[in-house]
Amino acid sequence: MPPPGDEPRNAPAQFIDELTRQLDVTRRLLTSSPDDVAERALAALPPDVALEARIASSLAAPPLADPAAFPAAHRLTVRALELLDREGARGIPVPRRYWLARPLAGLLLTFIAGYITRSYARAIAERLAHLYARREAQCPPGTPARAELARARVEMSRLLPGFSGGGSAVPALVAGGAAVPLVASLGQYLGAIDLGSRPAVGALFGVLFVLFVVLSSLLLTAARHAHRRAVIIMGQPLRALWDAVGDAGEPPEDDARLFAAVAILLSSLVWVVIPAAGAALYLAG
Repeated sequence: MPPPGDEPRNAPAQFIDELTRQLDVTRRLLTSSPDDVAERALAALPPDVALEARIASSLAAPPLADPAAFPAAHRLTVRALELLDREGARGIPVPRRYWLARPLAGLLLTFIAGYITRSYARAIAERLAHLYARREAQCPPGTPARAELARARVEMSRLLPGFSGGGSAVPALVAGGAAVPLVASLGQYLGAIDLGSRPAVGALFGVLFVLFVVLSSLLLTAARHAHRRAVIIMGQPLRALWDAVGDAGEPPEDDARLFAAVAILLSSLVWVVIPAAGAALYLAG
C-alpha cells in the first residue's frame, strides 16, 4: 500500500495540473523575455536518446565514408542510369489475355513503364546532384575528397537535364489530339440515345467495367516490370554508392508502388463500386 500522499492522481487532477502548467507558461511568456521562456520550455521536454545518438553520429561522420571507393561507385551509378533510361521500358512482354488488342496494349505498357523508369532516373539524378553539392561544401578545401565530389557534382549537373523525361508528353499529346474527333463523333451519336433507359445504363456500366479492368491490369503489369528492371539495374550501383558516401539516408525509390496502389483502387471500383452503382441505377430505371 503506497504511503499517504503518494496515491496515483486521477485523470481530472492530471488534466487540471497540465492546464495550470500551460497557463503558467503563458503568463511567463507574456511578462518576460519570449526567448528565455521558449528555451526553458524546450529544456523541460523529455530527451529522445535514440534521436540524439543518431544526430551525434551523423555530425561526427566524414563527408565521404570511403573516398577510395567513391569514384568507381559514382561511375557505375551513372552507367546504370544510362542503362535504366534505355532498357527500363524496352520490350515489355504483353500478356495473351489482350488478344487482338495486344499491339495497343504493348504501346500503353511501354508508355507507363517508361514514365515510371524515367521519373525514377530523374529522382536519382536530382538526389545525387544535391547530395554531392552538400558533401563538397563539407570537405576541407584542397582535399582529394573535395576534388572528387566537385567533379561528380559538375557531371551530375550536366547530366540532369537529360533525365527530364519531357519526351513522355509527346505520345500523350498525339493520342489526345487523335481522340478529339472520336469523342466528338461519339457525343453526337449518344445525343440520340436515351441515357436514362435501362439498356443504356447497362451498356454504360458495362463499358466502364471493361475499361477499368483493362486499365487496372495495364497499370499493375507495367509497374511490376518497371520496378523489377529498376531494382536489377540500379540496386547494386546505388548500394555501392551509398556505402561510399555514407550516412545519406535511404536511396530514392521508384513510383511503382504508387501505380500498383492505383491499380488496386481501380480493381476495387471494378468489382465493388461499379457493379453496385450499375445495379442500383438499372433497378431504379
